[in-house]
Amino acid sequence: MRFQLTLQRINSQERIIPINYQYEVSAWIYRVIGQGDPAFSAWLHEQGYADDKKQFRLFTFSNLIIPNRTIRGDRIIIGSDAVRIIVSFLPHEAITHFIQGLFRNQEFRMGDRQSQVSFRVTSVEGQPGPSFHDRMIFRAISPILISQSLPGEKYARYLAPDHPDYTHLFFNNLKEKWKAFTGKDYPSYSGREDISIISPVRKKGILIKAGTPMESKLIGYSFDFRITGPADLIRLGYYTGFGEKNSMGFGCVEVVI
Repeated sequence: MRFQLTLQRINSQERIIPINYQYEVSAWIYRVIGQGDPAFSAWLHEQGYADDKKQFRLFTFSNLIIPNRTIRGDRIIIGSDAVRIIVSFLPHEAITHFIQGLFRNQEFRMGDRQSQVSFRVTSVEGQPGPSFHDRMIFRAISPILISQSLPGEKYARYLAPDHPDYTHLFFNNLKEKWKAFTGKDYPSYSGREDISIISPVRKKGILIKAGTPMESKLIGYSFDFRITGPADLIRLGYYTGFGEKNSMGFGCVEVVI
C-alpha cells in the first residue's frame, strides 16, 4: 500500500526547511495514524512487528520530491508551491481501510527553531503495486542503510554497498522482517540472492533529532540496483523499505524495470 501525498505550502512566505527533516516527517506519520487508531499507533511506535531480537515498523517514506529547490548549507530553499512524498506501508488488513482518508487535508509544520514551513495535504493518490519477480531493478528514493555490529566495538558500522558483507546483510534484514511479520523463519531458498549496483553511489548522512542532546547521525547510500532473489522478499522490501531504519525515511525505492 503506497500513496503519493501532495503537500501545499500554506504560507507563501515560508519556504526554508532544514536539510535534516526525516525525523519530523516520521513523527508526523505516527501522529496521523494515531488520530485514526490510537491503539494501533501506540503499538506501531512502541512495539511494532518483532522477531527474537529486533523490532520493525514496516513502513517507509521517500525523500521530499521538490521540483524547484536550492540547497544552502544545512537548509533547503523551496521554490515550488507544492512538494510530494511517497509513503509506503506493508499491506495489512488492520490499516488499509483508513490510512488514505487519514492523510487527506492534514496540516503540519516541518522544521526546527531556525526555519519552518507549514504544509497542507491536498492530494492522496494510491499507487498501484508492480508485478514482483525474482529479478528486478529499483532506484533508491531515500538512502538505504545497512549496518554491521562487530564484537568489541561500541557502535555499529554503516556499510557502503561495495562492502563484502553488504549483500548478505541486505537479504538477512529482509528475512528478519519476514519472521517479524509472519512469525515464521523464511523457508530455505536454493536460488541466487544478489545485489548489483548499476549507477553511481551517493553517500548521505542524516541527523536525527538534530540540535538536541539526543542527536545522532545515520548514514545511508542512494543508488540504482538490480536485485535477484525470492519475489516475496522483494515485495516485502518494496513496501516496507530495504535495509534498516525504514520508519525514519530510509530504504524507500521505486521500480526502474
